[in-house]
Amino acid sequence: MGITTALLLSVFIALIITENYGYGYWMISRPIFAGPMIGLIMGDLPTGLIVGGSVELMYMGILPIGGSVPPNAQIAGMLSTVFAITNGGNPEVGIALALPIGLLAQLLIMFAWNINILLMHRADKYLADGNIRQVELTHLSGLVIFFFVFFIPTFLAIHFGSDFVNNVVNAMPPLLTNGLKIASGILPAVGMAMLLKMMNMKKYWPFFMIGFVLAIYLGLNVLAISLIAFGVAAAIYIMRRDSKQNDEFGFDDEEVMPVENEAGLLTDKELKQTFFRSFFSMTSINYERYCSLGFCYAMIPALKKLYTDPDELKAALLRQNEFFNCHPYTGNAVLGVTLALEEQRAMGKPISAEAISSTKAALMGPLSGIGDSIFKATFMTIFAAIGAGLALDGNAFGPILFIVPNVLLNVLSRWYFIKYGHKLGTNIVSKMKQSSLLDSFVEGSTIVGMMVVGAMINGFVKLNVAYAWTFGEKEIIVQSLIDSLIPSLLPLLLVLGFYTILNKNKKGMYICVVLSFVLGIVGKAIGLF
Repeated sequence: MGITTALLLSVFIALIITENYGYGYWMISRPIFAGPMIGLIMGDLPTGLIVGGSVELMYMGILPIGGSVPPNAQIAGMLSTVFAITNGGNPEVGIALALPIGLLAQLLIMFAWNINILLMHRADKYLADGNIRQVELTHLSGLVIFFFVFFIPTFLAIHFGSDFVNNVVNAMPPLLTNGLKIASGILPAVGMAMLLKMMNMKKYWPFFMIGFVLAIYLGLNVLAISLIAFGVAAAIYIMRRDSKQNDEFGFDDEEVMPVENEAGLLTDKELKQTFFRSFFSMTSINYERYCSLGFCYAMIPALKKLYTDPDELKAALLRQNEFFNCHPYTGNAVLGVTLALEEQRAMGKPISAEAISSTKAALMGPLSGIGDSIFKATFMTIFAAIGAGLALDGNAFGPILFIVPNVLLNVLSRWYFIKYGHKLGTNIVSKMKQSSLLDSFVEGSTIVGMMVVGAMINGFVKLNVAYAWTFGEKEIIVQSLIDSLIPSLLPLLLVLGFYTILNKNKKGMYICVVLSFVLGIVGKAIGLF
């Protein structure tokens, strides 16, 4: 690949991957969407669909929960697609490289987080001096850091790595390459097992089995089963709805105003400014105070409106630059509540600085849990599974079906969390907990997720026994014998086995990944697969 092409492609990839932390968390860098984009740019959309869908399934249950930094699916999906295409449209090559690329990207992200600590301390000095403009620029400098942390190694990998990858692949013995093909069919079972662990398999396992049976014996695809699952979840909700009648958001009208906003200082203008700035909440994320500077950055327009006295404004800015870590969507509810408290304080109400800080700290945990479990581990993965299924069939509608709901969720949840967080003040979390709608949504999402995972096993996990023996004059094919009992039995047992390992070992994810490669290569070597 020429240097100019490698340069332009690396710039594109770095810009896309930067969205994961830098500008909005739009999901456009997820393998199911970014892989086909790379394929489209490089003139090989089918390979982009296959690699993107496959890597999405591999990393589906490997999510950054609670501020952790796992192996990165985003860069793995994009670079794997590049290498697969430059290797002559060979998806197996890209899929086999997805794990080591993801592990390398994990180190790069951790490196960027550590660099951003320097930004934090620089911003502290500007805050002490009351230099708000420099605080904003310092925070946004995280965009540059994330960009170059990914651009430099991506360019080196693409420019020098394509020929290297070709040479390595050509030098591989057929046994190894064929073993990697087997492993690439096993790896999606790891992601599915991770999802089962997150979605309370012990309680909801019947729905998992229903999804499996619908796919195996009725031949329904993932999209059809997901629609059936939505219907089942809706039916359960309707049958339980008579217990309590709430408004559309689960709040009683009489309890909507825990703080006095009738003569508030903030208008929709400040709320919208906070909303737009919230898309940059993780731009300077770091290991010291996580998203504190992003929280402060989003609050600046409102605080400037509330506090005209320079000393009061400085104190408020310092207060909003304290430790903060929450899901980027539900974190906007904390922004809304904090806006309400700061507004009341500016109006002379008895709201202390300590009360504002303690409220933020109290809201982080439950709201982060809601965001991670519902939006990240359930909502995203359901549409990722459906999209990946379509992509693996060569259907370009799969990435679109994934990205549209996630973009809508990003925009709508951020805005309404800020709007109603400001309106409801400190009672928002207790109202959410009291609302039967939230519990029903969690349960419904879990039901859909379990049925979708059960359905995915049939088409996405590939493990076939190649062994056969002759009994008299009749040849007995082991795989046919297994299928006559329960089709896709081995993939099912594989997922359940990985699920057991994940539950019993803290490093179960890495154990399962290694076992996938060992099983594929060794199984091929002894003629089992």
